Amino acid sequence: MIVDIRYHIASLAAVFLALGLGILIGTSMISSDAITQQQKKMIEGLEKEFTVLREENKVNADALMQAQEVIANQQKFNESVLPVLVKGKLEGRKIAVIDINYNKKHDGLLSALRSAGAEIQSVTVVNLGLLNDSSLSKQTAGMLGKDDPDPDEYLANLAKLLGEAVTTGAHSELIVFLDDTEIASVTGTYGHPLQDVIVIGGCNNKDEDYAKIFDLNLIKTLQKEGCTVYGTEDSDVEISYMRHYQNVRLTTVDNIDTAHGQLALIQAMNGYPGHYGIKETAESFLPPLQ
Repeated sequence: MIVDIRYHIASLAAVFLALGLGILIGTSMISSDAITQQQKKMIEGLEKEFTVLREENKVNADALMQAQEVIANQQKFNESVLPVLVKGKLEGRKIAVIDINYNKKHDGLLSALRSAGAEIQSVTVVNLGLLNDSSLSKQTAGMLGKDDPDPDEYLANLAKLLGEAVTTGAHSELIVFLDDTEIASVTGTYGHPLQDVIVIGGCNNKDEDYAKIFDLNLIKTLQKEGCTVYGTEDSDVEISYMRHYQNVRLTTVDNIDTAHGQLALIQAMNGYPGHYGIKETAESFLPPLQ
């Protein structure tokens, strides 16, 4: 096919002309007053929105500060009133606390129990998460006479022996091992006489959810030894044990880290069994305060 050179030159010229016109139009648009005004309006609009957002943020920050102050004052009030409300309600009761939810200190609960007149014989803080360490798990299995280092294979037996130790003072060699390795940190004295045991459960990690294997076997042993067991947990645990505890007919409190949860527990122990707290498993917020 023969190409006409004049047609080819004309086509190239048309392309360059179109490019030139595009550049000319683009330049004129950029420098036009209309575009400049539109950009100015957009900037002004954004500045107004930013000013509004900044004011809203300040209002929200002030409201948050006020709310935090109200909560702090409420907490001070609760802590001041709680000893008065529980005074003498557990006079002479011998109690053990087994804290399986080791993530938070429960000094407020211990203080409330003492204000109620209870004698706290022992506090055991259990950290089953340490058994994720294969070496420590193997040592623990060996202490229990087991060959398999998988915690699922020996935790039921560990729970049984710990329950017997708390109530009778038995298995002292095992308790020393658990205390030395911090699998179970122990304060106080194990053994008789013991009337009540408060179990603090719940967990924040699926890999440490041993409620069925450990907690329920521990509770069964404590009950077999003649103790009344109460199932509790903190208000903010990721995985609740309340249904597990309720299935074995325990009185439960699902917010034991709060003053009203501690009041609910002490009142329940004083003759008002039930399921108390703030979660869907609770039947009511508090027992009757008579």
